[in-house]
Amino acid sequence: FAQELGKSLLNWQEKESLVLAIYGEWGSGKSSIINLAKKCIESSTNQAKPTVIEFNPWLFSDLDSLSENFFAELGKQLKVKGASDNDKKIAEKLAYYAAILNLMPEKESISGLINKVIIGAGIFGISLPQILQYFNFQQSWVTTLFFVGGFILLITQLSQSCLSKLSDIFEKRSIYKEKSVIEIKEEIKQELRLREAKLLIVIDDIDRLNRTEIREIFRLIRANADFPNTIYLLSFDRGIIEANLEEQAGISGKDYLEKIVQVNFDVPYAKPNKIQKFLFEQLDRILDLLPEKAKSFFGEDEPYWTNVYYSGLKDFFKNIRDVKRFISGLEFNITQIHQNDVLEVNPIDFIAIEAIRIFVPEFYDFMKSRNELFTSTEGESGSRDANPRKKELEKAFEGCESLYRDSTVGLVKRLFPQVDGIMEHGYSSHGPDWQPSWSKQLRVCATKNFDSYFTLIPGGDEAELSQFEIEEILESIKTENKFEELLRTYIGNKKIRKVLQRLQDYTDDDGKLPFSSAETIVLALFNISDDLPPEVTGMFDMGSDMEIMRIIYQLFKRQKDKVKNFEVLKKVIPLSKGLFGPVEEISLESPREGKERSEENLSLPKENIPELQKLSLAKIEEFKDRLLDHEKFLYILYRWKEWDAEEKYKTYIEEILKDENQLFKFLQHFISKSKSTTMGDYGSRTRKTFNYKSLRDFVELDFLKDSILSIKASNDELYKLYQESVDLFLNNFDKQDRQDDLF
Repeated sequence: FAQELGKSLLNWQEKESLVLAIYGEWGSGKSSIINLAKKCIESSTNQAKPTVIEFNPWLFSDLDSLSENFFAELGKQLKVKGASDNDKKIAEKLAYYAAILNLMPEKESISGLINKVIIGAGIFGISLPQILQYFNFQQSWVTTLFFVGGFILLITQLSQSCLSKLSDIFEKRSIYKEKSVIEIKEEIKQELRLREAKLLIVIDDIDRLNRTEIREIFRLIRANADFPNTIYLLSFDRGIIEANLEEQAGISGKDYLEKIVQVNFDVPYAKPNKIQKFLFEQLDRILDLLPEKAKSFFGEDEPYWTNVYYSGLKDFFKNIRDVKRFISGLEFNITQIHQNDVLEVNPIDFIAIEAIRIFVPEFYDFMKSRNELFTSTEGESGSRDANPRKKELEKAFEGCESLYRDSTVGLVKRLFPQVDGIMEHGYSSHGPDWQPSWSKQLRVCATKNFDSYFTLIPGGDEAELSQFEIEEILESIKTENKFEELLRTYIGNKKIRKVLQRLQDYTDDDGKLPFSSAETIVLALFNISDDLPPEVTGMFDMGSDMEIMRIIYQLFKRQKDKVKNFEVLKKVIPLSKGLFGPVEEISLESPREGKERSEENLSLPKENIPELQKLSLAKIEEFKDRLLDHEKFLYILYRWKEWDAEEKYKTYIEEILKDENQLFKFLQHFISKSKSTTMGDYGSRTRKTFNYKSLRDFVELDFLKDSILSIKASNDELYKLYQESVDLFLNNFDKQDRQDDLF
């Protein structure tokens, strides 16, 4: 269509002026057609091809000078693009013609000026007698003098812009021997008639102007459409222009437009499949900018892209401009969320979220700060219809532009299975066990991934863990000692808990955490187990050590032959540089008194557990000299007592009781701390209690009390060093039965 338009403009032979218009809705491709037609003209070898001059009315907000600016702009461009001296003469005369037109006020301006004069003079005339009377002036000549003087000043003030224009026009008229506007216009027309090439004046996007500006443009074209060898090429939405021209005196907007536009075209209809084809071509181009892995999300065996596209995404793209606007933002933003060859987000979900950002910005703004609302898989409160989460979502959907509302609902429900369940049933039909799978797929519905889609920061925040870091950790498993080195790095920067949690997303993936690397994985986890920071955040938080146990358990549960798990631990425990990891792992697999565990819940053969207990006891013996300094001393001591048939732990404790310093240090391990809040408090308070019940399992309390009193009396310096624990033991000794109830 554009090529045919360009050819038609090239072949137009008539000398009379011509006004053409391209009609189409916003974004339908009017500007693209004009640009392609211009390209066709510019690439032509025809010596008489039109001289293309573009006028952008947006650049000229001063409506009084619109005509001047129009012709001045034509003159400037013609001076540059014109090939002959004749063109330069035309350019100069256009500038003079523009200046004369600028002097002539519009009817509205004249009417406004007269009204201002009449109103000003009236107010002055009415007010003057009262003013003079206030000052006791009675002379009538004074009244007349003030009235005439004020009137002259008022006229001068209102006319200063006209005087300035007159000065300018007189200067230019001297150059052209004081020729009139009609004479200059006739000369311009004569010069244009002699031109071999036509002037093609392009005025695009007229429908984006306000009502007054639209009227000015069409008044300008109508008044100057008699220039020969001139073609006006306009583009606009016909409905908008007709509505803004409706108030022309006695003529409808449609009729007024038909009196100006001689030939009009409608932008050819773009079929949806053509728009889709263009969209897919652009998406393919962007995918080529991403790591190779991005393409795997769109594989033939992966139906997710198809489901997302047809759930509502396709409905956002009404025309080619929609695609271009979307692609521009997508291309910039999606390149920010990958590092090297590692993607931080699921590209399908990111495309969908970006579409919401571009086309439904109010809903995007609602989403970005509501991670829990969209991703939580916890139980819901309230009935199906009264669920507050459902009500909040419904209200947000209602706020979407009606054109995109249904598409947004369908798309969001596809992206967030939780939301789908809430909207359909009043609760999330997907529980927390879905989160690891979503997280591994980099889905936006995973709580851990959600923020990355909106902050464009890997991990969602600088303090969080990026996918690049996770991939680096998983890759390090292949290199001896590298895995442990990286884990220790994250202990140092206080992100180890996040690492251990994210690793659990991959424990069912033999490609990422292969069982063939089980020895490397378990040994590294055991090695760091004594160096984990105390990160327990509440009563029900089991701590980082339990995250280690979960990784090992999930890794072992994949292995049907439990003997292989046993062989891994049998080899790793003696090599471990950490004590607590092996002890806790074997403890969790060991049967408890009166609490037998079923075979299916164990990842080790029952008959092999005693052998692993012995290996753990050997590890405890290895750590015996530094055991008292271990933060998990009491836990390890109980396991020693539980597994040690020879009761060697008793000898160890007897040695402790003989040493005053070690005895007091031993005492500290039986102090329990808990946080409590009481009425009137402004925060939580740490409460310390003494665990006499556990202490009684290892020593005789009365004997211990006598020993402590003796040391206190004889070694004041040592007592002051451990005063808190000693006093807590002694001061509550008579209340130990009540203290036992706490444990």
